[in-house]
Amino acid sequence: MSEHRHRSGDLHQQNKGFKAGKHDSKGAIKRRAQGKIETNGPRQSIKNLAIVNNKDAMKQKHQKLVKSKKNELLERKRLGLPDQVAPRVVTIIKLSESCNTKKVKEMLLQKFKLNINTGEMEMDDEEQNNDGNSSNNTNGYSTISLTSKVRMMLLECQTMAYDQVIEYCKLSDIILFVIDANQPKLNSEAERIFTIVKAQSVPTVIEIIQNFDQTPIKKRNELKKSIQSVFHFHFPNEPKVLPMDTNDECSQVLRYIENIHVNEIIWRKVRPYLLIEKSTYIPETKVVTIDGFIRGNNLSAKQIIHIPDYGDFQIEKIELIDDPHIRKKSYYTNGNGGGSDMDQDKKINTLDKFDQKDRDTLQTWNVPDPMDNEQALPTAEEMKEIEANKKKKLVPKGTSGYQSSWYLDNESGDEEEENFENEDLDMNDNEMGEEEQEEMGEEEQEIEGEEEQEEQEELEEVKESNKWKGIKHKSQITDELLKDSDDDDDDDDENKEESESEDEEERKQLQQDEILYPDEVDTPGNVPSRIRFSKFRGLKSFRSSPWDVKENLPIDYAKIFQFHSFNQSMRASISILENAPAKPDMYVRIHLVNGPKELVESTITINKPDVAVGLYRYENKISLLHFSVEKHKSYEETVKSKEEVYFHFGWRKFSTSPIYSISSPNCDKQKFEKFLLPARNTMATIYGPITYPPAPLLIFNGKDCNELVATGYLSSVNPDRIICKRIILTGVIAKSISKKFVTVKDMFYYPEDINWFKKVELHTKMGRVGHIKEPLGTHGRMKCQFDGTMNQQDTVCMNLYKRVYPRWIKDDSPLLKLE
Repeated sequence: MSEHRHRSGDLHQQNKGFKAGKHDSKGAIKRRAQGKIETNGPRQSIKNLAIVNNKDAMKQKHQKLVKSKKNELLERKRLGLPDQVAPRVVTIIKLSESCNTKKVKEMLLQKFKLNINTGEMEMDDEEQNNDGNSSNNTNGYSTISLTSKVRMMLLECQTMAYDQVIEYCKLSDIILFVIDANQPKLNSEAERIFTIVKAQSVPTVIEIIQNFDQTPIKKRNELKKSIQSVFHFHFPNEPKVLPMDTNDECSQVLRYIENIHVNEIIWRKVRPYLLIEKSTYIPETKVVTIDGFIRGNNLSAKQIIHIPDYGDFQIEKIELIDDPHIRKKSYYTNGNGGGSDMDQDKKINTLDKFDQKDRDTLQTWNVPDPMDNEQALPTAEEMKEIEANKKKKLVPKGTSGYQSSWYLDNESGDEEEENFENEDLDMNDNEMGEEEQEEMGEEEQEIEGEEEQEEQEELEEVKESNKWKGIKHKSQITDELLKDSDDDDDDDDENKEESESEDEEERKQLQQDEILYPDEVDTPGNVPSRIRFSKFRGLKSFRSSPWDVKENLPIDYAKIFQFHSFNQSMRASISILENAPAKPDMYVRIHLVNGPKELVESTITINKPDVAVGLYRYENKISLLHFSVEKHKSYEETVKSKEEVYFHFGWRKFSTSPIYSISSPNCDKQKFEKFLLPARNTMATIYGPITYPPAPLLIFNGKDCNELVATGYLSSVNPDRIICKRIILTGVIAKSISKKFVTVKDMFYYPEDINWFKKVELHTKMGRVGHIKEPLGTHGRMKCQFDGTMNQQDTVCMNLYKRVYPRWIKDDSPLLKLE
């Protein structure tokens, strides 16, 4: 039997729906939220989340926006800034050779031209030059107005060369990376470009996918996700990955450029700089004028302008000129019909002129006087007194003045002493005669069975050994003795370094030995250690033992500058620019004294941007700079200390030869490193121009910038930082006298060397500490005492230190300049 079911008819009851009135119900609000929960801010009732479409509220919101814009405009006028900000510098960089950056630039400009017909946007006209002087407008700079307040200057980096990419990244506000959808995987060059961008502080970046429409529709979503994941790995805070093949996609990119937040780069913001848009040479006054927008900080005529590849120049005056990229509309010219009057466009206002008293000099280094430390010459009166007090010598007749100087004065006049000396001389003559007869007899027997060449070698060895016997004090060591010694481990000997083999396998083997046996050296057998290591000293504690920072400084330290207080000088230099008349976003013309004429000609042939940077006071002087660097993982070759590399340091670039060291915490001394080792935070020290931090650093293997060696940043400017080179002399235990007393060999080969280094503390690789008691025999063995039971397989070590300095700048370097 089928079950009966009730079927509703036409007359069933229907209840009315609930009317929430003016406000939405709780259920409607929950359905609209779709499970989303607001975590920011205080807890609110769910009724407060209802959307109220009220005309008064919309009107109030619009009034707030208008008021904020008016306040911003008034604030800019109060600060003396122009109504419009400088255009955003947007650079297009390709990540593979298959990408077409020219097409991307044309699409952006073409899209902009299409909008001209609708009246939404308008393209700027470049200022025409009607002067008789030679000038150059930089081709390739396209400035367009996205809105009435936002403008964009579009640049294109046509190559993937690292030196070109660095120059564009230094001045870019927004970078458009172009990647080909047919080659989505990044190669090693693209990875290094990302490293270069991140090392110089990350500007705002957007990735453009080209040829995305050629990918099958089913694979587009997967391809975009893979590109996006790689891009977010390098730039986590920049989620903009956009295709660009159609006009609609181009409009989307332009909207992002217009509304995106531009990251502030601190090292670039603290100094005034401008992208040179036009340069002119005036032959009558030998003055070069450069035009452009001031960016970053204020600019004063007291400052020195640095132009990369050209050098430093003084400012004659700074002029405020009309912005050539402003939109020619009536509301920009107070209703004068778009500025048809040519006199208005050529209005020039002088902002600042140079003052000879306050202007910085171009001299970068001091010329030391070698006679400063010399003793004063005796006067004529002192010479007369010396001659009057000079005693006459009794010499045989016919003796010349030169021969008489070899006769000694007999001041004592005691006959007993003379007789005693004569007796000693007679006894010595007799003894020497007997010894010589015995030696001659022995030598005659040996010569019969040996060759003449062996006899000569033995005589040379005897002469060399006798040469070191009389030296018992450090003052007796002369330069001639040091020249004769082997100096294989001394980094100051340039001839030895130049004669080293350039085989990379040998250098890698030396680096591996340095990692396994750090700072260990072999004791020379033909030269005493007191001669070979005369510049080294022992330290009780590397951290706490004192070391005078002014002791035995090289002549190069007389050429550099040092601050009494670096931080105080930096704050005083920065405070000078607070009241400078030339403000950011102004379009100015700067007159450079004896400016580079090549600048006007180079922009025609070289397709790269030229930048002029205002330096703080003392930033062109030479001092000792210290950088914190880390070797790049892609560079596998060895890098030795004092090896020439190429620095991209802030706005500067130059060749130099740094030395590397490891920074020790809570210590006034740092240990020298022979090689720049990977996965270590190393300090690089050079002689270079003073720069106030922060400043990024890129190190390349040469001026061509083909290989990125390391990245880093400026740590300090301090000539008093002590860098010590450590060497470890090792010896083995020959015999155990008792638990704590042992005989050590192979550390020294002369007993005089043992007495020379007797006070230096010893240690072993197993942790024992001891000292030398006395030498044993004449072959370099010594008796040592330690603080515990010694192991026969242990190795005895002695640490010696000396202070090292970087190489001075080459004479042909542009960093060295006199007034």
